[in-house]
Formats: sequence, C-alpha cells, structure tokens
Amino acid sequence: MIEFIPQIPETRVATAARIRRARRLPVPGEVSGAIGMRIGAQDIIARAYPPKMRRALSLTRVIGVTEAEVPRRLLKHVGDTVEAREIIIAKPINFGVQRLVYRAPEAGQIAAIQGSWMILDLFGQPYDVPALYRGTIVAVEPREGGIVEAQGALIQGAWGSSAPDRAAKEAVGVIKWLAKEADAVLDADQLEADARAAILVAGGGVTEAALRRAEQVQVGGIVVGSLAPELRALALALPFPLMVTEGFGDKPMCTPIFELLTALNGQEAALNGQYAPRGPHSARPELFVPLAASRMLASDTMENERPHVAPRARVRGLCEPYLGQVGTLPEEFWLKWYGTESGAYLPAVEVEWEHLPGERHLVPWTNLELIG
Repeated sequence: MIEFIPQIPETRVATAARIRRARRLPVPGEVSGAIGMRIGAQDIIARAYPPKMRRALSLTRVIGVTEAEVPRRLLKHVGDTVEAREIIIAKPINFGVQRLVYRAPEAGQIAAIQGSWMILDLFGQPYDVPALYRGTIVAVEPREGGIVEAQGALIQGAWGSSAPDRAAKEAVGVIKWLAKEADAVLDADQLEADARAAILVAGGGVTEAALRRAEQVQVGGIVVGSLAPELRALALALPFPLMVTEGFGDKPMCTPIFELLTALNGQEAALNGQYAPRGPHSARPELFVPLAASRMLASDTMENERPHVAPRARVRGLCEPYLGQVGTLPEEFWLKWYGTESGAYLPAVEVEWEHLPGERHLVPWTNLELIG
C-alpha cells in the first residue's frame, strides 16, 4: 500500500462554474473596460494598433500642384488624423467646374510637409480583443487588457486547433447538434446554410470533407469527440476553432460531456480553441455557456468547486483499454503497486467503471484524470 497519493490532471465538466480569464493584447494598446463593468461576449475590451507604416508622397506628382500652391490647396495639415478615403488636398480643374483630389489610402496621420512633399503615417487595421466570456471585468491591466469573471457551464477539451505560437481561434455562436449519438461522425452532407456562425457538435469524429465544407459554410466552430491524426494539419490551418474532447483516433465522446452538451443544445456559447500543453501560459480548449444574468450570484457567494481526489470521485481513463471511459473511485481506496508487462511497477488504484457496473479494475494511477 502507498500512503502518499499524488495529484492527477483534471478536466472541468461543470454545469455551473465561476471562472476568471485574462484577455490581453499581443502588443501594448488601449483598454476600454473598467472594473465592475458588465460586458457581452463580443464587446471589445482592448484595442491595439499595428506599427505605423510611413509613406512619402510628392504632391506635385499626384495632382500636379506647384510647391507654392501646396499651402492653399491643403485641406489637412501636419498633425491631423485622416480616415481612409478622406480628401487631403484638392485642386480645381476645367475652369473650376471640377476638382482633382488626393485621398488617404488608409487611416493615418500627417507627420510632416516640406515643400511639395508629404510624410503620411498609415495606421493599418486595429487589433481588437473581445471579452469572449459574458460577465464582469474584475481587473484591468493598463495598456494590456483585463480579467473577466463569468458564471456558467464549462467543458474543457483534450486538444484545440490553435497553435501555441499563434493567436487563439475563438468563436461565439449557438450550439447546434448535428448527430445526437455519442459515436456519430460529422460528414459534409450534414452541413447546410443554417450552420453558418454556429458551433457544431458531433459525438464521434469528423471527416476531411466535412472540415472543408465547414470552411465554405463559415461555421463558428466545431466540437467533436475525436479526430483522425492525419487531419491535425488541416484543422490547424482552418480559420475556425475545433475542440476535441477525447483525443486523436476513433473514440466516442465520454458520457459526462455528451450529456451536458446535449442539455446545452440551442444555447449561445463561447468556444476558445487555445491549446498550449506546456509552459507558464499553458491552456486548454474550452466551451463556455454563460448563465442568464438573473441567475448569477455575487462572486463571494458562489463556490468554485473543482474536482479533487476523494472517495467516489469521478475519473476518466487516459490510456487503453480504458481510454475515454468514465468511472468512480471506491468508498475506501488506496494505491498499490501494479506490475506491468515490462517488469516495471507503477502505483495503481481500483476503479468502478460505469460501463462495467459491479466490477473493479486495477488501473495505473497516472492513466487517470479527474473529471467534473
């Protein structure tokens, strides 16, 4: 018997959880939220502008004015900001009946004018960070972003289609079940026009044709039980988030996740495909369905229950032959040494699997995770 019980990983599958998520800009910018502000999932919490691109223009060449004419033909001056297609300088032609103009190619600012030359700084497209989670801002980090607190149903996945070194793929949409069997595979012929912007759910896997069709239809995101390994590269290249609940291969969605997603069908959800398994900023993909405002509780009154090692705790298998299976720990349990075929000994525990009622099976402790 082993007296010390080490901690094991956990997967959150909760109908009511209180979470806090940091929403940050990749570069310094402007934060538009304030502490205590209630925000929607698609409200912008922070905005950053890319580095300016400086462009030198000869006004003589673009509209044919002389250096002496420039000051009286200008409609904008040094330091002025301009919007895209806004007129900067104009010159009358055809006896004043018409005029020749130069418009700003993009939004920017006039940095300098010397003679007939102009220096224009172009801003480019701003980078916005939406709240994603409908809730309340509980902290603000100047020029970086803020922390959003939200309450609702939470489901964590095993893999997400956002590469760790790139911006996370995110979506807000209505959950739409396309096949309500735990092992049903999502195929292209199930995707119609009404799937646009929705978060599609299938209990089994997904075909390559369905992924390509989903890109054409412009779905919001996809949640499946498993994914074929050869489709990983395609999933990473797609513009929408894809969350896998069990892992790679051909495995049906486990019972707790399947039942909760079935109950949440038709509700608006936020899908975050971020996946970073290691490092200080490790993260897992997740689907979050916020509670209605009338059902929310104050932060200090709602417990944030997390699964922990205890009698009757729910666990899920991480390796064959119990991969994806859900069971519980006995009322009285302890770790014991388990001999493997290679001759190594590992700490193990007896588990009562839900698909094998009344039976107990010895499973290596490191092959389990908490779920709930």
